[in-house]
Amino acid sequence: MLQAGRGFGTSEGLRLLNNFHRICKVKYGVYYVLKCDISQFFASIDHEILKKKVKRRIKEKDSLKIVYDIIDSENPGLGIGSMTSQILAIFYLNDMDHYIKEELKIKYYVRYQDDFILLHESKDYLKMCLEKIKEFLTKEKLTLNRKTRIYKSTNNFIFLGRNKKGKYARYRQLKRKIKRKLKDYNQGEVNLSSLASTVIAYKMNNNKKIVKKNKK
Repeated sequence: MLQAGRGFGTSEGLRLLNNFHRICKVKYGVYYVLKCDISQFFASIDHEILKKKVKRRIKEKDSLKIVYDIIDSENPGLGIGSMTSQILAIFYLNDMDHYIKEELKIKYYVRYQDDFILLHESKDYLKMCLEKIKEFLTKEKLTLNRKTRIYKSTNNFIFLGRNKKGKYARYRQLKRKIKRKLKDYNQGEVNLSSLASTVIAYKMNNNKKIVKKNKK
């Protein structure tokens, strides 16, 4: 799991994932990747569930009231603009992180906000994990969206705006992805944060292409 803040952003997530790819390639040769994305994550966060989670960690009444007031200032779910909301959103899935690592025994696991990846040698085991994660998220009042799927290690896929090798997704791929993401956003399938991440990745990739042309 990656926190918001310096040193714990998308770069660290990609570094961890690339490291896990190298380890799994050496250990297994061919392996499988379960890539998951939660539908409308921030908007779907349940206030009462979040408060119960916070209460387990914060015992001082005045501090607890401040956090509760922050949670109740947004409705529905949490906003995506403030650092406080980002931290609370990350914390909301902390129990899922422990479940995946400790109960499902997944050693190679990376999560950034509501995007997360599991790597394992067995496709059948990841299929079982997927069903268990769906059941777990139901109790958290969350669902996985239709982009969730299992990839073979030889397949390419995009995670945090980059492909399996850590390179930015190709210009046309991202352009098509933005169109799909915008459609999903309009239909309520993804949140604004997910749409913004795709647009940012597209702009960064486009700027990189412009720099290369100017160097020629």
